[in-house]
Amino acid sequence: PGVQKIKAALRQTRRLLAKDKLAADVRVETERRQRALEAELQQAEVARKERAFALRYHKIKFFERQKVSRKLKQAKKAVDAASSKSEKKKASSELYDLRVDLNYILHYPKAKKYISLFPPEVRKGEEPSAASLAEATKTNADRDEVKKWIREQMESGDLPSEPEVE
Repeated sequence: PGVQKIKAALRQTRRLLAKDKLAADVRVETERRQRALEAELQQAEVARKERAFALRYHKIKFFERQKVSRKLKQAKKAVDAASSKSEKKKASSELYDLRVDLNYILHYPKAKKYISLFPPEVRKGEEPSAASLAEATKTNADRDEVKKWIREQMESGDLPSEPEVE
């Protein structure tokens, strides 16, 4: 059921509990129902929030996934074409970073506001103002925190080490 139906049922149970003359067994049953409805409401609101974020960030995630996939192909070719060990090592680390980026896009937490890998300032090549610089610092910290979590998940094997294969 939707959030509104759950809220209506919750209101109904609260009205029933507000009555003075209520049998003990009915009161216990109603209180149990109220707790269950509150938990269900919490889940429904989280699901609604996740759907809203999925809808809102679908387009930007699509474009970022395309960009990163294209860069991944280029990085794979660079690894194959590398002649010296240092070039190969540099290309491999770039490939790993791009794989982390792709996992970031694919497995970003659904209940959090999506933080773009390529923010508008970076895309346009503008110099940020002092106010946006402070905000960008916080955003970068949040992005790095999620990337760190993604790396840990990849190392533990919870996320694929080669997400482009899936």
